[in-house]
Amino acid sequence: MLRLSLFLAAFALAACDRQPAPTPVAVTEEASVDVRFPVRQGSVATRLRLAVTDLEKSRGLMGTAQLPENEGMAFLYESDTQMRFWMKDTPLDLDIAFVSAEGVILEVKTMRAGDTETTTSTSDKVRFTVEMASGWYARAGVKVGDKVDLAAMRAGLTARGFQAKRYIP
Repeated sequence: MLRLSLFLAAFALAACDRQPAPTPVAVTEEASVDVRFPVRQGSVATRLRLAVTDLEKSRGLMGTAQLPENEGMAFLYESDTQMRFWMKDTPLDLDIAFVSAEGVILEVKTMRAGDTETTTSTSDKVRFTVEMASGWYARAGVKVGDKVDLAAMRAGLTARGFQAKRYIP
């Protein structure tokens, strides 16, 4: 009986010495492709979804019936290339800006809803593109030579869980 009493006393003292379990650190979710990030194009504030994975880029704005003014989607790549886009299953006309790694808008073209012909950039120095509703660039006064805010793009990529420097040097 003495042994049992000593064992219980030792157990009770050890239990009193225990520290409370640490509170788990909150895990934050990475932002999805549906999150819109504030990105200036020229002097105009826009909100862009960032398509980064192959699946996100292949889906793009398919099925999107309308875009709110000043909202669009950027398609990001890891290296400069000549870009080719088409409008399969996209029910609205879009403007596409072809943008250099330095953030300079190289050209803007209009793509027609449902068109399965490719729209190709003239330059092979395109790092990413931005799609906006048709006519947006003209209405907003954003033109070839204007810049896209790369710091904002990097912040969005980071929030999405990607290494921004892989896409924007």
